[in-house]
Amino acid sequence: MSSTTSPDLIGPETAHAVLTAIQSVAERSFFAAVEPCDERAFGELAVKVSRWLVATVRFEEGPLVGSMSCTLPEDLARALFDAFTGGHPSAPAPARDQVLDLVGEFSNMVCGAWLSRCASDWTFKLRPPVVEPVLQPLGADGLQLFVVVNDRPLALALRLLEPAFPAAAGAKA
Repeated sequence: MSSTTSPDLIGPETAHAVLTAIQSVAERSFFAAVEPCDERAFGELAVKVSRWLVATVRFEEGPLVGSMSCTLPEDLARALFDAFTGGHPSAPAPARDQVLDLVGEFSNMVCGAWLSRCASDWTFKLRPPVVEPVLQPLGADGLQLFVVVNDRPLALALRLLEPAFPAAAGAKA
């Protein structure tokens, strides 16, 4: 038997489930330590960052459409790249597009781990991540979570959006 009730993706347990997803992905695939932090501690670390990257993954299942964005410093992205690929920090820098791909994959993995935990009875379509440089982490109109990954700040924003196409929400043309 299957349920037609949409999962509560922004419910009271969401922050814990997202934190668990970040920790699981970072620790298992990137050999990185993740600790939660509050907005003040995040801000103190963030002022020392000159270059940020944000990777946004859009997900949808029927009328349920949302996005998850991970915003992290470029130097953390490079460190995660080295950990994931087995590269040494003193090795020549990887190509920028490789680092951007890795940041997108990190965000994709976190989003997938979170959705698998929160809505395991649903099949979501994840869009390819969009990665771009930003001047600073953007505020969120949904859930915003701050963590420290290997002593570097990372902000995660989770948003539920309107469906891309009204028909996806059951509207009639």
